[in-house]
Amino acid sequence: MSPRAEAVAAAAWWAERIAAGATVHDVGAAESSLFANTVSALVARQRDQAQIERFRDALTELIEQHVDDDAWRPDNPLWGSAIRTVEVGYAPDEILAGAAEQAGFELKLSDLPLKTVMWVNPGEVKVAEGYSAPIRTVWRAVSPS
Repeated sequence: MSPRAEAVAAAAWWAERIAAGATVHDVGAAESSLFANTVSALVARQRDQAQIERFRDALTELIEQHVDDDAWRPDNPLWGSAIRTVEVGYAPDEILAGAAEQAGFELKLSDLPLKTVMWVNPGEVKVAEGYSAPIRTVWRAVSPS
C-alpha cells in the first residue's frame, strides 16, 4: 500500500531541510539564536543526494506508521493532531532520528531547525518553524473541482 500524500509531503519538507546544509534557528532569544546559527554554520554537514533520498523514503514510512488510523478523520482533520506531530525541540524526535539512522547517518542538534513542530493532518501539513513561529501550511490537498 502506498503511503498517504500527507506523509510524502511531510517527509519531503524535512528532507529539504537536511539537504540545505546550514540550518537557521529561532530559539526565542536573539543571542541564543545567533549562537545556534553560528554553530550550525560552522558544523554544517553536506549529505549526498542518495542519503537525502534514503532519509526522505525512510521518514515517509515512519510517518505513515506514526499516523494512527483511529485518529485519522478526514471529516474532522484537527481531531488527534497532537499525536501526529513530528518535531525538534532541542533534539530531533525519534521519528526523525530513526529515519536518519535508516539512511546511514546520525542527526545532530544543529541539523534541523530547533523548536520546530509539524502537524500531519488529513488534507494538510502545517509547520511552526522556530520558537513562537507562526503556523504555516506547507502542503494542502488539491480539492477536486
